[in-house]
Amino acid sequence: MDDLSMLLREKDVFSTTEVYHAVFEPNGQLSILLKQDYLPLTKKDQHVFTVKPKYMPMELIVDGKVVEKNLREAGITEEWLDNQLKILEFNLEDIFYVELQQDGSLYIDKRDENQKE
Repeated sequence: MDDLSMLLREKDVFSTTEVYHAVFEPNGQLSILLKQDYLPLTKKDQHVFTVKPKYMPMELIVDGKVVEKNLREAGITEEWLDNQLKILEFNLEDIFYVELQQDGSLYIDKRDENQKE
């Protein structure tokens, strides 16, 4: 029971009363199905409107260098990125890191003055 309790705690289950069914897998892992009352609440359960993300978050500039592979993967051009930076009043030489966010916005981290080349 000590081993079972430990495996349950690793799955954030602290009482066997929360478990509907458990399977000890051949690989040594424990799979559990929680009782309905203990299942996590989801946005679907709450009827919350969700929007499918436009993009997978990814690095577009790292250490001041454009990551062209990621631009292609996201389906955006370097021209688009340059235009966004101009709109936000950034120069490429002032930027250390840029990450494309799920909604298409950019997270921008400026270089420290002593990081500039």
